[in-house]
Amino acid sequence: MDKSDKNKISLIELGGRLKEAASLAALCMADNEYYLKLYGGLSRERRMEMMEERIAKTVGYCAENDGAFGVCAADGRLAAYEYMVDYRRLAEGSPEFYNFIFSRDGDGTTPLPHFEEMKKVLSSLLKEGRSVTYVLGCGVAPAARRDFRVLAAMAHFNRRLLRDKDVIAADFSNGELLSLCAGQGNFEIRKLDEDYWFFLRR
Repeated sequence: MDKSDKNKISLIELGGRLKEAASLAALCMADNEYYLKLYGGLSRERRMEMMEERIAKTVGYCAENDGAFGVCAADGRLAAYEYMVDYRRLAEGSPEFYNFIFSRDGDGTTPLPHFEEMKKVLSSLLKEGRSVTYVLGCGVAPAARRDFRVLAAMAHFNRRLLRDKDVIAADFSNGELLSLCAGQGNFEIRKLDEDYWFFLRR
């Protein structure tokens, strides 16, 4: 490897690396309180298997619609990921997949906790003619969480996202993101549960 590439960080599209992205996302979220409740009673191994399967399908959809990106370290391994959707295009153009993403069971019969509350806000924005980008997932590999280069690449990516998009929405259950959001501007952050928040920049 050339010396100039030794510490190189690169932004990639995740379309060809769905399994790797899903495995990393499941690892990042497997012990989160929100997902422990969502997959209550399952072993960690089984929980991660189910999460990987579902996330891979979701990231695949996002990748097909130019909404799945990752940060690779110099060794080529995925160090961070982020995937998102055009909320209107998803809701109006792919209702089955909308139900898959935003329901507990994947078939639309049982909404995710608190989603109806978020949906009202999002529907109101659509009626106003706003374009909503919904960030479905983001995370950094445990081994890269102290790597300034990876964190800086993700921060740069999200600053550009905030600048270029009309409305940004997300739900998250990682409290560390609260301080990260605070450093990027003034946003609406609603606490929906003990360890669960809804983020909105409009």
